[in-house]
Amino acid sequence: MNEFNNVAELQSQTVEVINKEMVENLRNNRSMATGTLARSIKTYDTTNKDNNLESVLEIGAWYAELVDKGIDPRGPGKQPPIEPIEEWIKRKSISVPAGITIKQFSFAIAKKIAKKGQRKRAYPFIEPSVREGEAFFESNINDAITEDAAIDTTMILDSSPYLEKVR
Repeated sequence: MNEFNNVAELQSQTVEVINKEMVENLRNNRSMATGTLARSIKTYDTTNKDNNLESVLEIGAWYAELVDKGIDPRGPGKQPPIEPIEEWIKRKSISVPAGITIKQFSFAIAKKIAKKGQRKRAYPFIEPSVREGEAFFESNINDAITEDAAIDTTMILDSSPYLEKVR
């Protein structure tokens, strides 16, 4: 029985293309602060209960959807903690106004968020990557099927007992 090796290889390659596109989109969106989200994107091949190949792409960072779709707008209210804001300022190398410390600047940002809220901002990286993967797959699937069919036909002819009698 033919295992469709070329189609299976194309499936694996497509998942890798999606993975690379996701990382590239994160870079292009300027939404990569520490690289944790990009490093959490993993791909691997496995077989399901029917012994069919499955190519899997997992995004391990819990906040991936928040980056991709944006956070729900935070209205005015309670002040957020200062420490994450300090870390964000350091990671993004944000210039702190002269005469104040990072802690003071973080406190000012937290106070403004408490007073005015925070707007929703999305950095889409999943759907555009999947579209690129689909385009890659569609542009290569006919060749993969043709190659698998040619291999299958050759295997059938080579293993045919009737062909042995004719030769």
